[in-house]
Amino acid sequence: MLVKLALPDFAAVGPLVAGLSHQLSANAVLAGQMPGDVFVDDAARPTAALVQSPEGWFVAGDPGNTRFVAGLRDRVTSALDAGARDFVLDFGAAAWAAHAHELAPESTCITVARRHYVFSGLKSPTAQPPAGYRLEPLTPTLLDRCQVPDHVHGWISSNWGSVDAFVTRGFGAAAVRGSTVVSWSLADCVTAGRAEIGIHTAPEHRRRGLAAAVAATAVALALDRGLTDVGWHCNDDNVGSYRTAETVGFALERRYQYFAYRP
Repeated sequence: MLVKLALPDFAAVGPLVAGLSHQLSANAVLAGQMPGDVFVDDAARPTAALVQSPEGWFVAGDPGNTRFVAGLRDRVTSALDAGARDFVLDFGAAAWAAHAHELAPESTCITVARRHYVFSGLKSPTAQPPAGYRLEPLTPTLLDRCQVPDHVHGWISSNWGSVDAFVTRGFGAAAVRGSTVVSWSLADCVTAGRAEIGIHTAPEHRRRGLAAAVAATAVALALDRGLTDVGWHCNDDNVGSYRTAETVGFALERRYQYFAYRP
């Protein structure tokens, strides 16, 4: 059985997740700047940890800890039994991958190839929306006066916990047509001078350069805040996403994989 830590004890897990430095959401949870939970094998002397964030579950520490592996299997099984879909695990060490399929033997486990990009600073992020659209920061005023898709509100609620938390610590940009937000790039999380962003464009407004425009605007907002590192994650087969990242000025930092579980 795993032990759930209280927020003041999260820092003890920091050394265990060193191999997950590219997964900023795990670090943001440990810093108390993103909603999430942390479980370990032993609260006093943890040797393995599970960090649950809105961006996924992250496993780090000793893969030979059979007690922890058994507890992790129970957590994964319970989540799937509760109806979790497209449930993902990212491991901080390659040796953990040997346990991937045994954690939920009665479920489908898919290996997903991923890319991690970091804004290189080699290109100045510029944004010029197509005719008929305008770019705006995602502020409380915009959220109040524009038609904002539920996806945006869900993203803010899931990753930040509240609009107030997003406004205080986060940032984002939107492309607006008339009074409707049709494309947006929001910070997934911000911690220790670093940020990660994501993008989305309504299907009927794609292939017009809006994704690159809102992402470039979001990067500019991050740099204006003094952030030194802006990251971007996408699946390896999401050509549109990584080409948008490269257009804006992101450089490929690493390739990695996670495991997706489905009942």
